[in-house]
Amino acid sequence: MSRVILCSGKRAVVPFVMKASGRKVYTVEELCYCLRDELETLDEKTLGKELVEFMDFQLGLEERAAVLKKLVNEQSDLKSRLVVVLCSSDLFTAPEISEICDEFERSLMMTPLLRAKRIADRHLFEGRNKVALYEYRDILSDERIGELTDTDLSAVLHNCGVIRMRLGYPEEAASLFLRAYAHNDEKETVRCYLLALKLLGDEERYIKEAMRLFDSGDMLKELEDEIDNVLERFEHSGGLDCVERLKALAEDNRPGEFDRLTHEIIGELKASYRSELESDE
Repeated sequence: MSRVILCSGKRAVVPFVMKASGRKVYTVEELCYCLRDELETLDEKTLGKELVEFMDFQLGLEERAAVLKKLVNEQSDLKSRLVVVLCSSDLFTAPEISEICDEFERSLMMTPLLRAKRIADRHLFEGRNKVALYEYRDILSDERIGELTDTDLSAVLHNCGVIRMRLGYPEEAASLFLRAYAHNDEKETVRCYLLALKLLGDEERYIKEAMRLFDSGDMLKELEDEIDNVLERFEHSGGLDCVERLKALAEDNRPGEFDRLTHEIIGELKASYRSELESDE
């Protein structure tokens, strides 16, 4: 059971905005919670002068703000600044704060590209598709791209494909899924790739690629049945053929509705895939 957290002290009139997520913070408890939740995104700006002013003028934590200000002016390490803020409320115990700081130090040891990926992942998870896409594209164009493992690189490509699918560009999505598959060899990426081809209505290309990527006829048959079942459910739910509906939404430049429908379809496929994995265990 989750515990109920009661916020005490002054409530800010003007909120502090978390840099990575855009979440607005009004109390010291919310601040500590968000800092803990977004550890991998914390940097000089987040733990800088704006935070000092927020704690001082908005939360009325003058003494804590003065300590933080001194650390900021002395360009002290980020961990020390984080401790000052976390100790400003009773949200976390001393052992919990110690554990949080250890985790924060580990995150600081990540490469810049991996940290950038984590930030982009958060944008995607919280529905900021276009912001996430910009972040992912910056990663893919970075000359240090070789620092990423195949797993992380494939995740970046796969997530870009998901976003392009949601925004109404299944052709680009298919290309991204195929690139991702070259690095991860994951069945789920293949499914998304073939789904994109299916949404394009390119049946010949779909069959050719499905046969190339699946050496088992049974696996291919299972995949086709799964995709057909998902599409059929959406066809019946909307009164029109699902693929045609998606094409129409894309042609009418209605990315919001296209996003919703493709998100549901991909969600259905992922749920079905997870069920298969659980049944095999």
